[in-house]
Amino acid sequence: MRDIERRSFMQGVASVAMLGGFGAAGMAPAAFGQTALEASSLRSNAKSFLWGAEDFAQGTGLFTGAGLKLSLAATNRGVNQDALIGGAADILLGAPTQNMRVHIRRQPVKMICGWVNKFASNVVIRKAAADKAGVTEASAPVQKAAALRGLKIGTTGPGGGPDQLARYLMRMAKIDPATDAELVPIQGGGAAILAAYERGTIDGFVLSSPTSDVAISKFGAVYLFNMVTNPPPELEDYLYITASVSEKTAKEKPAELTAYCKGIALALRGISGDPAGFKAWAKTHFGDMDPALFETAFSNNIGMYMKTPVPSRKQFDLNLEFLDAELKQLAQPGIPAGFRFEDAYDLSFAEKAMASL
Repeated sequence: MRDIERRSFMQGVASVAMLGGFGAAGMAPAAFGQTALEASSLRSNAKSFLWGAEDFAQGTGLFTGAGLKLSLAATNRGVNQDALIGGAADILLGAPTQNMRVHIRRQPVKMICGWVNKFASNVVIRKAAADKAGVTEASAPVQKAAALRGLKIGTTGPGGGPDQLARYLMRMAKIDPATDAELVPIQGGGAAILAAYERGTIDGFVLSSPTSDVAISKFGAVYLFNMVTNPPPELEDYLYITASVSEKTAKEKPAELTAYCKGIALALRGISGDPAGFKAWAKTHFGDMDPALFETAFSNNIGMYMKTPVPSRKQFDLNLEFLDAELKQLAQPGIPAGFRFEDAYDLSFAEKAMASL
């Protein structure tokens, strides 16, 4: 059985390579002995389907084929723009609204590409709380949001995607998170949040799969919102994961960033064109995950990846609306007038990468 899985995995890698057209103009693989371009990438936690495109490109040699040697690191913190600005990494993965929040405060950051267009921080609560509110995952969004009243909900902290989603849903149900519920910031990633849930410190949480799936399979939680398979209609095409850089890196490492965007583009092409190959790779990548849990998590996440890494203006407008409402709820100044798509993004690297495919 292991031999069959390995053959499937290797066939998936080969098909991705053929789809990507390694050796395409301007991005041939580095020759033996040739020094590759180098860059570093940072994310909030080590493993998540949210980082699937980057990890797939790294694990199957797509970055190498694009001529890039990429190093990866994680912080176990929800928001990491300070690390990016401080030069701890060349590229930061995270929610676009986090980047826009610091950009409007005149911090020199730009987003260069994206790959998840679902707000993939899921909402789980105790089954007893859902039963008391009379809701299931199939209930209307506003009814499900109302079930958050009076609950302690764990997030990764203010400004992070999970915190933003919790506040959005509470606004939907006219719940004041300062008085009608409690948002509990928890650092340390999925393990820390699951530990808090198991101890009873929180009644539910907002975080991506597979942490949300573990809570359901092992700790008796239920989905209130699975944001990939059953999001509120207005969040059906919500850009959630982007790669951002400092303006300094954009000026100093254009070739590296173009190679990075090409690796992401090839990964997205592979995920879309050969989902079985991506699944075989993911099974190896999440090798310590229970097989039944993996099947659930994969099914819950495969639908969140974009076809290309180039964000749209429509996605920007929705991010902007989302962030503006959150800032005003926090009694902070809203988005400055005239803040444009071009202020938030530098897509020259992604566009050059796409043109080379």
